Amino acid sequence: MKPPMDYETGGSSRVGDRRDNQDRYLCARAGDTLLLCLADGMGGHPRGEVAAGITVATGRRLLAHAAKPIPDPARFLQRLLLESHIAIRRFGEQQDPPINPRTTAVAALIQNGTAWWVHAGDSRLYLFRNGTLLTRTKDHSYVEQLRRNGVISPRQQQHHPQRNFVTRCLGGGNGIPQIEQGNSRLQIGDQLLLCSDGLWSSIAQEVIPVLLGAGLPLTRALDLLTEEAAQAAYPESDNVTAVAIRVNSPCVTEKATRSGPAPASPRPVDLQAAVTELQNAIARFEANRKEELP
Repeated sequence: MKPPMDYETGGSSRVGDRRDNQDRYLCARAGDTLLLCLADGMGGHPRGEVAAGITVATGRRLLAHAAKPIPDPARFLQRLLLESHIAIRRFGEQQDPPINPRTTAVAALIQNGTAWWVHAGDSRLYLFRNGTLLTRTKDHSYVEQLRRNGVISPRQQQHHPQRNFVTRCLGGGNGIPQIEQGNSRLQIGDQLLLCSDGLWSSIAQEVIPVLLGAGLPLTRALDLLTEEAAQAAYPESDNVTAVAIRVNSPCVTEKATRSGPAPASPRPVDLQAAVTELQNAIARFEANRKEELP
């Protein structure tokens, strides 16, 4: 039997240029099961931070009470978002006067070498392998529908005046949201990132795996990534939040370690080199974008 995979986890959140941070995230482990959850409270509606907080709290509660390993990860994640939606609606109805808090959400469950995920809205999940994008969630947004239908280009999507209009969310006055899901087997070296739109709308996708793979501790890499996104969008930066895992080599038992060769010493992290590589990646992206302009 293969030993379980080892995962390095990290998270980072910044308020940006907003008055409050309405993003919330969770990274929780129970045995060999890992749950990541990120919710971006919708600022155009009252108490978005409460809606986001309810989503994260629901994930923490369900993980704590679920049998391990979780027998049906896809169903578990569907339940997480649906119970969050109902709880957010209930909270809003109990206010005087009633309100309609809303949040986008994305969640991933990692277990037995496989990642399952669900999302509603425009918070995203990215899966990178060998420095390239393997898959990502598709936004539930008006501009994403326009892009899929060929009405606008990806470049126009980034600057469209209705780019923040989402078509699905948790909470609000509508019925049960349609929830999309996906899954993928993981390999050593894979990087799984969940982030709010404050990150992906402000920084080039090509930059993300460069920094995540720079050899920095994951939380430090995410701190640099969220800071870069906030600075890129200044003075109109949204809240910027990211939570991620790296898949490391499988865990090795003490017995196996004694009988095998001594593990190599970890390579020291060159922080300045990582920052320089990030800056170079951004410069390359900007140069390519200028060449593509008519």
